[in-house]
Amino acid sequence: MPSLYSSTATSSDSGRWPRANPRLWPGQARARLEHRPIAAAGALTICAAFVFMAFPGIDLAVSRWAAFATGDFPLSREPELRALRDFNRILPVFILPCVLALLVAQAIAPRPWLPRPHKALFFLTFFALGPGLLIQALKRLIGRARPHEITDFGGSLPFTPAWQVSGACSRSCSFASGESATAIALVALALLLPVQWRRATIIALVPLVLAFSLNRIVFGAHYLSDVVLAWCLMLWLMAWLWAVFADNGERIDAAVMRLSRRSAP
Repeated sequence: MPSLYSSTATSSDSGRWPRANPRLWPGQARARLEHRPIAAAGALTICAAFVFMAFPGIDLAVSRWAAFATGDFPLSREPELRALRDFNRILPVFILPCVLALLVAQAIAPRPWLPRPHKALFFLTFFALGPGLLIQALKRLIGRARPHEITDFGGSLPFTPAWQVSGACSRSCSFASGESATAIALVALALLLPVQWRRATIIALVPLVLAFSLNRIVFGAHYLSDVVLAWCLMLWLMAWLWAVFADNGERIDAAVMRLSRRSAP
């Protein structure tokens, strides 16, 4: 399975996860993360879930900080932060059609500088299954009320810890954060790029992911656990899907090209 940005990755992004480059990843623990991203993301998700379930007061403490002394999350009324929220929501409307267009362009008129079909399909599948399906299913299943809706902050609904099924909310619920899932999904765009550009791209995207996600906390729309667990779940799904698509990249690319030739007039 290929690395996200290791310089030792093959040009085709196929095969096993490459040996960690000690210059990039000093230490055995980091090398293990490089070799086993699915297990690492899964372990991170379990650890984060345990912390927030064992210490639910963390969520309330962070939300109280965001609510200020007034208790009504005043930053949610700031036009700049509202614009940041709207920008995060509209990004997929532009990104998904662009990635689909790249897939079609590569199938119709292959170019070496375009992402290979399996990479574009990976991103589209990840976005559909992650922010599109998994997060929305959790919202309906868990039914967690948002911070600004609970009694601690002037609402009428009870607070419930992360992962605790509740009937307090019936639609547009708090757990997990859709905006945070969409934000961390931007990291998957790096996998469409050549290997040597991925590390810098991921580093550049991190501040944007943090801004989009933490903005939802200061709005009183999500708890810290909604954000962190959305990140963890998306990273796990991203690592798993990338392994599937990269290991079968040659077959997927060939199938797309065959389909393109059959569809040609």
